[in-house]
Parts: sequence; C-alpha cells; structure tokens
Amino acid sequence: DIVIPILGDSKVVIRERLRGIADRVLMPLPLRAYEYLEYAREALRSDGGWIHYYDFEHASRCEDPIEKVRRRVEERLNGLGVEFEVPYGRIIRSVGPRWYQVVLDIRALHP
Repeated sequence: DIVIPILGDSKVVIRERLRGIADRVLMPLPLRAYEYLEYAREALRSDGGWIHYYDFEHASRCEDPIEKVRRRVEERLNGLGVEFEVPYGRIIRSVGPRWYQVVLDIRALHP
C-alpha cells in the first residue's frame, strides 16, 4: 500500500476525506485529544474500530489517573452516543509532580 501524507487540521481532513474508513485511530497529541474524540469517532468504519487515546492527568495520592481519564472519556463518548469498551489503560510516564501521561485503548463497537 501507498502512504499519502495529508497536511491539515485532522477534524477538517476527516470530515472532507477520511470519514468512515479507519479501523484504528491514533491520537498521540494529549493536549487536544479530548477535544478531537468526536472526529476520531467519525473516522472509524461503521462496524467499529479502535481509538488509541493519550491524555495528561493530575491525580492526588488517593486517585488513580487512569480511572480519571477513563471516566472523562466515557462521559464524552456516552454523550456522542458511541457504544464502546475500554479494555486497556496504563500510565506511560510521569510528566511532573502528580501529573501523568495516560494511554487508553478504546474499542468502539458501533460508532
């Protein structure tokens, strides 16, 4: 297969050229990933797929940063009407005092 680079804002590119074709969407920019979840969902095929989601989270000693990110993402996807499951999440690294980079693998069953 041939890889074709496309320059542009992913939300515009997805709506114009890539809607409904992906079986996996990578979201490696944690600062804007939450804002772009809707567009990641739009890029997935009608039979579902995976969203590889990165985010930053602050958590106190008694909080789990993975669960905090999972709850926020679940609330957003429920609001978008997406049927999904989150079978995997982990802390990638610490980025500051009590700040963590977290990754989730989200399986969208029917986006």
